Amino acid sequence: MKKILLTFISALLIGCNTTAPKPKTITVDGEPEGPHTSVEWKIWAYSTAAPSFIAANCTVVDNDGTVLREGTNGWTAMSGNMAGPADPENGYRDRHEAISMVGDAESFNWMKGYMDKTKPEMNGDGWIWMLHGDSGVDNFRPYSEGDKANTPEGAWIESGPHLMLMPKDPSTLDGQTTDFNTGSPYLMFEGTDYAHLMIPTEGYYDYQDPVPSIPNLENSNVEPEAPHTSAEWKIWAYSTAAPSFIAANCTVVDMDADGNQIVLREGTNGWTAMAANPRGPADPENGWKDAHEAMPMVGDAQSFAWVSAYFAGTKPKTTMESDGWAWMLHGDMGEDNTKAGVLNKEDSVEGAWIESGPHLMLMPKDQSTLDGQTTDFNKGAPYVMFAGTDYAHLMIPVEGYYDYQDPK
Repeated sequence: MKKILLTFISALLIGCNTTAPKPKTITVDGEPEGPHTSVEWKIWAYSTAAPSFIAANCTVVDNDGTVLREGTNGWTAMSGNMAGPADPENGYRDRHEAISMVGDAESFNWMKGYMDKTKPEMNGDGWIWMLHGDSGVDNFRPYSEGDKANTPEGAWIESGPHLMLMPKDPSTLDGQTTDFNTGSPYLMFEGTDYAHLMIPTEGYYDYQDPVPSIPNLENSNVEPEAPHTSAEWKIWAYSTAAPSFIAANCTVVDMDADGNQIVLREGTNGWTAMAANPRGPADPENGWKDAHEAMPMVGDAQSFAWVSAYFAGTKPKTTMESDGWAWMLHGDMGEDNTKAGVLNKEDSVEGAWIESGPHLMLMPKDQSTLDGQTTDFNKGAPYVMFAGTDYAHLMIPVEGYYDYQDPK
């Protein structure tokens, strides 16, 4: 199976000519009826490892390299299970067993190096979505897929939904944690040519045993029946800008009438939630209309160092120790992607306005680590905002990103 997969990856990089019969049209999010060995089921199972705005138009290939569906957006979906299904006659039991993945072109260059056991030769960073998770690996040992028996205690992680950043230069990930129990993005295979970043999304610990202890998780995502000016509502609205495994125990802050920061809830995990809309609520008496208007963000300490530098007009690299991360799962009210501080669409450059839905932001200490990333926010791929400035950062769209603005 591994040889077949390697042959396929090599063929994919130079173009693949074998095409399966044209499958029936299916929806992105609806599982088709029929056997799991069918073209229809495989297209659904493999492609939905990415958000729908990527899944809908990606190429889909089978384990033998057969093209099940031609795509148009530069992304390719496939099964990443090198062992194949436990029941070959009936196919993969579900999408999780298939270890479905959807990657861009550079990610396949990374995979070719990994399969060849050579240093990946890449032109830029690559990205791989795996929203159905994987079967588990030793976080510190390449080629340990499925080998839990020989993995030291505390090193095994069977992932749920996540995104992976496969770097052209692994040193750009220096300073990232290797602790996969915190919910933060973390480094896998540190110190090797195959070091890459794992970015957990909602449901990440669904398959892990033992599950990390996360207090207060049960009710963290339930909107309270309370005025939008209340601490109770604000705690919910601000904190749920992050996945539940972060939201449940982050600190939540607000501003009082005099503009002083107050703590609504003390947290324990190093993340802080707050409203980030500089415009303020349209109806101050009744508070934010909804969580989207509040533009809440949940960031780690380094992201707030970046934010502080942004508002002070200083260079973030002078205040940051490493890259920072900030979640905004309720989106924002819109910004000019090319110029900081433009808060009205009519003042923006034509074609540069983006009102974002759910996303994650990477605030780099060194903006040059984003070189080669696109600035096109219509593709669904991670993209750079404020390129060429001291405040360049990476926007990572997740499901629902275009809820407030259609891609062009």
